[in-house]
Parts: sequence; C-alpha cells; structure tokens
Amino acid sequence: MTYRLSPTGQYLPEIQYTQNPREQALLKKPIGRWGRMWQEWVKTEYPTEVQIFVMEGRWSIIPREIDSEAEKRFQELDEQYRQQNPRPTAFSEIQTWEKTRVLTIEHRIMKEIVFRLRM
Repeated sequence: MTYRLSPTGQYLPEIQYTQNPREQALLKKPIGRWGRMWQEWVKTEYPTEVQIFVMEGRWSIIPREIDSEAEKRFQELDEQYRQQNPRPTAFSEIQTWEKTRVLTIEHRIMKEIVFRLRM
C-alpha cells in the first residue's frame, strides 16, 4: 500500500475508489450540470437512497455517467430539432427559435435521462 503526505503532516493511505478503468476515467472529470441535477433530484425525491449510493460507491460515478449520456443525447436532439425546425432569418424569430430549441431539448433530457432512478 502506498501513502501520501497530507497538508496537515499525516500519512494517508492511497485507496482507489474503484478498480474499473472506465470508472477511474470518469472520476477524473468534474460532475457537470446534469449530474448535479440528478443528485439534487435523488436527495429530494429518494432521500433514503442517497446513503445506499454512497455506501455502494456509486454516488460519484452515476452523475458523471449521466453527464456524458446527456451530452450525447443533447447533440442528437439538437440535430433532430434543427432538421425538423429550420432556423429563421429574422432576428426576433431567431431569439424565439433559440429559446424554444434549448427548452425543448433540455426538457426531453431531464425527462429521459436525469429524472430516472439508477439502481
């Protein structure tokens, strides 16, 4: 076992959070917008499940998986939306179109990905 020196002068064991290389790569990324939303939703709707996720070591991994899944889905939905609803040319119409596009895509991502309990 290896140890590292903490700022307080203590030697702490270097314990890996997981042995899975994919999960180790995920843990190097910060939790993004969609993952934080999922964590808040679970804390609000399923408060007893939070400790289970923490004890299983999944509380930090699931939000990062949700972030990557949501980013991919956002790109897919954006492409679909742009094909179905061509971008207008007038400035005021562009503003409305942009707001509608983002709200529509974000709503679907929240419904399909974020507001789903992962067990």
